[in-house]
Amino acid sequence: MRFQKVILSLLVCMLASQTAFAQIGGLRTFEFLELPNHARVAGLGTVNVSSNAGDVNMVWQNPALLNADMGGQVSFNFIPFYADIYNSQLTYAQNFENAGIFSLGVNYLSYGSFKGFDNTGASTNDFTAANYAIQISHSRTDGAFQYGANVKFVMSQISGFNQSAILTDFGGAFIHPEKDLSIGLVIKNIGFYTNKYENEDRSLPFDVQLGSTFKPEFMPFRFSLTLNRLYQYDLSYFDNSLIPEDDSNVFTDISNNPPNTFDKIFQHVTIGTELILGENINLRAGYNHLIRQSLKAEQVGGAGGFTFGFFVHTKNFNIAYSSAIYQAGSFAHFITLGSNLKNIVKKKS
Repeated sequence: MRFQKVILSLLVCMLASQTAFAQIGGLRTFEFLELPNHARVAGLGTVNVSSNAGDVNMVWQNPALLNADMGGQVSFNFIPFYADIYNSQLTYAQNFENAGIFSLGVNYLSYGSFKGFDNTGASTNDFTAANYAIQISHSRTDGAFQYGANVKFVMSQISGFNQSAILTDFGGAFIHPEKDLSIGLVIKNIGFYTNKYENEDRSLPFDVQLGSTFKPEFMPFRFSLTLNRLYQYDLSYFDNSLIPEDDSNVFTDISNNPPNTFDKIFQHVTIGTELILGENINLRAGYNHLIRQSLKAEQVGGAGGFTFGFFVHTKNFNIAYSSAIYQAGSFAHFITLGSNLKNIVKKKS
């Protein structure tokens, strides 16, 4: 009953926020929060809220996936991009006897250093730009149901100017007691600004995501299906004003046709698969249609939207690597190193 009340509250929040946050991509602040920030989610297509495999990093995707078995887990993630841009993240979980399971995470995205110029073109001081997020998470279990919340302070900084906000994620999960089946629902980034850039009028990166992960009993595969941006039907960008009078091709397909119904629906869908080669090794692959359609070059899709990765677990440590193909010739690499401090402390003692 308690879990049902939580889910009802989440749905009310979603409906109340639907109109206020219905924005096309690129018109929202702190969109770095939508980037995949560790190897597991990147390898499964970049969006997942239901992969219940004991990975503490998944708390960034759905706080309900945090559980007591993760106590002592620590994980470091590093994601190098082009031109000295990189993303790093550290997450730790601790189980307290009376208070339950909590996690603390820090996410840092650096855009590197830039040369400064004034309005006359004269050189000034160099400056940097970066995004930050500090997150505290907590979850509870009620039978086969889990529910949790993230509270995070986020900040964007550029050349001495900054804006910040306090955001909250609410998540729920159903973990089947007998089958390898999990279902997750999360409402993300509900909150308010604590400081704004001058003339800032963009909305916060609200999202509603629903997904399921299932492993057939006698198959070495685990499948995930995730739906995102459930509050907004059309995620595509198609501006009729960009089509010139001579009907030449600009920013659309070769015939200047707007996205069809299949594209509009499938852009909400992310597919992920794990090939389980044993207790300590698995391979990952995924596909995100929104990434493919949004970033493909004119008439050339290549392998854009596909992701690949692997996971290896040793006695004391685990390592995961994934690669996401955003467009033809453009890759992002995700490296995760993790351990459980409780096991290391026990061995030393």
